Order: sequence, then structure tokens, then C-alpha cells
Amino acid sequence: MFVKGWDDSPYSVLSPVGLCNLVEFEYQIEIRASCRMIEIYLSAHPEIKEVSIAVSEMTQLVFGKLEDELIHLFLKETGIVFPRIKKKYSAVEKPAAGCLDTKVFETVHHTHQLIIDLTQKIRVLLNNYAVNPDWSQEWTECIREMIALENKIFLCIHVEENLLYPKVTGCHFSDTGSNDLTYHLN
Repeated sequence: MFVKGWDDSPYSVLSPVGLCNLVEFEYQIEIRASCRMIEIYLSAHPEIKEVSIAVSEMTQLVFGKLEDELIHLFLKETGIVFPRIKKKYSAVEKPAAGCLDTKVFETVHHTHQLIIDLTQKIRVLLNNYAVNPDWSQEWTECIREMIALENKIFLCIHVEENLLYPKVTGCHFSDTGSNDLTYHLN
């Protein structure tokens, strides 16, 4: 997909419109699919026998909160943020950098931070996703899907905060070297 997207047209992959489409039609779909797979396992196993009852309950609660935050973020982006970006950047004349209100993206960034924190809480609860060879194949696959979900989430956040939003707000969200992303004005 990235091979064909190096031009400056509004529909190239690296344009604001192309990045919105990449996030909406690839990353969000993949994240939702991972969430669904994990949700199916957790619904079928209200008590995860491979971990303590407390860890099982907390994992269920934190994952539910993570899924809720992702759903609300995706609704905000696909219902409000992306359509506005697409409208502005699909126009014939080239919009000036920073033409969109940064307050909207600050709230998105805050939600990203919350999502990162929730993924880290799940990672801590599940002992850094260490798998015991005696555990069931189903639980082991669920753990693998949680790792994949975390990676998909981090990739999506990276693309939004380091490629998309700097182009449309004139602001830069940069990786600080830790697991959180920090907001910086240019």
C-alpha cells in the first residue's frame, strides 16, 4: 500500500486523507477484530483458570475499559475528526498547515494516553504476557492476541500522532522513548 502513496495528491497514503483512510479502513478494523477475538474468549471464560481470581477479574475489567475507550475513540475519529480532515484536504486548493483546531487533537491525544495506560495495566496483570507451557491452548492464543492487539494499537497511535495530526494541526506528538507519547507544539 505505501509503495503507491508517495505523491502529494489528497489520496496518497501519506496525505492527511490517505492517513485517515489507512487508520479507519485498516488499523481500526484490525484492532476491532483483535478485540472481538479476545472478547469471545473472555466471555466464554468469566474465570480464567490459568491465573488467580483477582487477576482474572481485573483483566476482564481493564480489557472492558480498554475496549470501551477504543470504541469511543474510533467513533469520534470516524464520525467527527476524519470527515473534517477529509473535507479540508480533499479541496482543490491546498489548506494551510494548522488549519484544524488543536483542542480536538489534544482530547484525542489524552484518549491515546489512557489507551496506552490500559494496555500497560493488562500487560502488568498478565506478568508481561509470560506464558506457562501447562496453560490451555485457548488461553495461550488469547495472550498472543493481546500482544498483537497492543502492537496494533501502538502502531495506530504512532501513525496518528507522528504522521497525521502534525500535518493537520501544525503540532507534533513525539515519542519520548518511553511507552507514552508526549504532546509538543512546534
